[in-house]
Amino acid sequence: MKIYLSDENKRKIVYDILNIFYDDRQIIFSDEGEIEILDEKIIFQGQTYPYKDNYELKATLYKLLVDINDYKSPWGMLTGSKPSKLLQKYSSTEIKEKYLLSDEKINLLVDIKNEQEKLDFDKDSFNLYINIPFCPTRCDYCSYPTIIGPHHDKSEYISYLIKEINNINLPKNLDTIYIGGGTPSYISHKDLEKLLVTINNKFSYQEFTFEAGREDTLDKEKLEILKKNGVGRISLNPQTFNQKIIKSVGRSQDMDHFLKMYEKARELGFIINMDFIVGLVGEDAETFTKNFEVLEKLQPDNITFHALASKSGSKYREENKKGSIKDALKINENIKNFTKANNYKAYYLYRQKNIISNLENVGYQKRNTAQRYNIIINEEIENVIGLGMNANSKLMDGKKYRNARNMKDYRENIEKIIRDKNQIINEYKR
Repeated sequence: MKIYLSDENKRKIVYDILNIFYDDRQIIFSDEGEIEILDEKIIFQGQTYPYKDNYELKATLYKLLVDINDYKSPWGMLTGSKPSKLLQKYSSTEIKEKYLLSDEKINLLVDIKNEQEKLDFDKDSFNLYINIPFCPTRCDYCSYPTIIGPHHDKSEYISYLIKEINNINLPKNLDTIYIGGGTPSYISHKDLEKLLVTINNKFSYQEFTFEAGREDTLDKEKLEILKKNGVGRISLNPQTFNQKIIKSVGRSQDMDHFLKMYEKARELGFIINMDFIVGLVGEDAETFTKNFEVLEKLQPDNITFHALASKSGSKYREENKKGSIKDALKINENIKNFTKANNYKAYYLYRQKNIISNLENVGYQKRNTAQRYNIIINEEIENVIGLGMNANSKLMDGKKYRNARNMKDYRENIEKIIRDKNQIINEYKR
């Protein structure tokens, strides 16, 4: 779709609406366009569509594209990544009318709000995110700045991370701690224990989650170290149980070992989450049913279904690989049926740009096991301080900080990173 735009300040608004209907590579801004967007009017095939402000521009363009494509998005003209936050401002009826959402998506947002309201949060509380950026291999769909392979000094990184933990000026009592990556379980037993002991010597917490995403980095001893040191929740993230598909994205998975790790985690009493991706290349609606069959037997406490987003830096993006839009929509319907039949309730949701079929990422829980950190980070309702390479911090007074994005800069600037973050923490007004 070629677009002529007279005012470059409107580019983002226009792009976001176009991206509902077209892949980003299909959107071309040029001197001549099938659609002309001028001041206070849109011209298409000789017809003029007036608008007064940016909201009317979005609404008018959206309705025009609905007619052109014979497709109405269930999310309407809503393009933000955190739609559930709208319920903090508007009623469900107002959201439906303003953004043209379907009843299905409105009901989903209301269900999530009801689940979240079962928990108490305090805007002045602090949460800790710790990034461990190492991975055995890079999956083809991944765009994170991870450090790949076994030949990196993970112990040195852990020593810098421990320095940051020991010198960060946070309250002793935190709400949640989340260790993510990367693949945090890729570090050694010794480094894992050293890191966890450091955390426990400095902080107390309501919830402690560790991302143990890949079974090929886990063993019983690591699970026992996690349990002994206060971790209550882990994520075991197969992404898919279809062996052909997982191998095709550059990742190995030993199903027998995965099941042994799951059983050991259950035996130790962890609350367990599993992540899955909707839209992997080659996984259609029929083959995706394999995931439901295994999940029905395992019944993990939490499941998060991510709709694949095409991201710069990923191999999928570089090679222009895409999953089936039609199958993604069918899988999404099957997810709703599966979660309802197995008594899972949606408790958090977020969306991304270039997401397949204009869908969403949804976390489900059963047995009242909703994860506090997921709600906090997505609804932005408490302070989050990030430690480690590329970690983000965001405070409720609007201040933000991002650690160095690569290992060299992180190591060389650790003192400044600690100093700068302590400054925004100390300046936070309670």
